Amino acid sequence: MKKHLFIIITIVIGFSSFLLGYSLPPFLEVGFGDNDAAVIDGGPGNDDDLLKQYQDLYKDTEE
Repeated sequence: MKKHLFIIITIVIGFSSFLLGYSLPPFLEVGFGDNDAAVIDGGPGNDDDLLKQYQDLYKDTEE
């Protein structure tokens, strides 16, 4: 019985490690695991810049 339990635990740990190995690098690449505070650039001051960007995109499609 103990041998079967050891085999099941080994398979579960191996499968969990496999999944963690595939999911952890993308999180680290985007900075999910960092302790740095997130800088949020937004607010009412950026509406004019956003509108200008969309107008420039519209000009590019007309040409």
